[in-house]
Amino acid sequence: MSVLPVVIVGAGPYGLSVAAHLAARGIETRVFGQPMSFWSGIAAAGSRRFLKSYCFGTNLSTPRHGYSFADYNRPRGLETFEPCPIGNFADYGRWFQQQIVPWVEPVDVRHVACSQGRFHLTLANDATLTATQVVLATGLSGFAYVPQVLAALPPALCTHTAQVRSFSAFAGRRVAVIGAGQSALEAAALLQEAGAFPQLLVREPVVLWHQRVMQQRNLWRRIRSPLTGLGTGPKAWALTTFPGAMHRFPANLRTRFVRSHLSAEGAWWLRERVEGQVPIHTQTTVTAAREQGGQAELTLRDAESGKTEVLRFDHVIAGSGYCSNVDRMTVLDEALRAGIRTLEGAPLLSATF
Repeated sequence: MSVLPVVIVGAGPYGLSVAAHLAARGIETRVFGQPMSFWSGIAAAGSRRFLKSYCFGTNLSTPRHGYSFADYNRPRGLETFEPCPIGNFADYGRWFQQQIVPWVEPVDVRHVACSQGRFHLTLANDATLTATQVVLATGLSGFAYVPQVLAALPPALCTHTAQVRSFSAFAGRRVAVIGAGQSALEAAALLQEAGAFPQLLVREPVVLWHQRVMQQRNLWRRIRSPLTGLGTGPKAWALTTFPGAMHRFPANLRTRFVRSHLSAEGAWWLRERVEGQVPIHTQTTVTAAREQGGQAELTLRDAESGKTEVLRFDHVIAGSGYCSNVDRMTVLDEALRAGIRTLEGAPLLSATF
């Protein structure tokens, strides 16, 4: 069996971008995975799902010119700033794959092990291969975070926003949506628009919303709050202009910054679809959850009064984000996972990844 130089596991934005750059350097790669499957699944659940990021900051990467998200959208008369539909982004990624990385093999990798300095991979079709290097580019897949307090609920009663396959399937049902970030707020809006009866449960005292940023701004505004792919303001500018500088800080400072830099907020264009449309319970924490009579029974505590109440719902949707953790990367052999240095569960990376 010949030994491959590089195998890339995952055919989403990162896997396709890595493959494009390696190919430009003349390095042979094999890429495995369903192109843009994660984002296609997100888009299929509801037609009015949009990226929170700017179009110009959401590109797949290649050394070749003419393959940015805006390059794809502009001649098709699609949005080139914001908001961009997630389905549009998935289409862009598939177009990029067909144009730049046409050799992707739509087969999932089931297992990766390492011995004697080489990686041994088993595919979903039981084929095996050996590689000198493996790039794991599986993105957010497998990292959906559901609070421990909801662990007692069976999967039939509790779903993460990324795992919802159809919001219309909840029509006529009472649904608790937990969270105050974009995914939770959007889920609540989509449920209400699909004929469900959602209620938002938010720990914070208020729901925060982004202000709309205009593309055309005067010089003073551009200096005071520069516009970047990571948002506006001096912090976003520093992170995009000097991306390696943050790595020089001690690990505890970096993790503290990551936790506090981007708080849970909703996009400006989502606000009118939520406020006045969906009941919102602020300063509310779920302290217990259990199945009762085929429903999800939640015990809620009001942070201001300290009082508790029990409510029943037909389903619970957790808009609680993602948590990178090496232990959840089950595609990797247990011995291989154990050898990866981590920081709070995530891989501890060098300045060059």
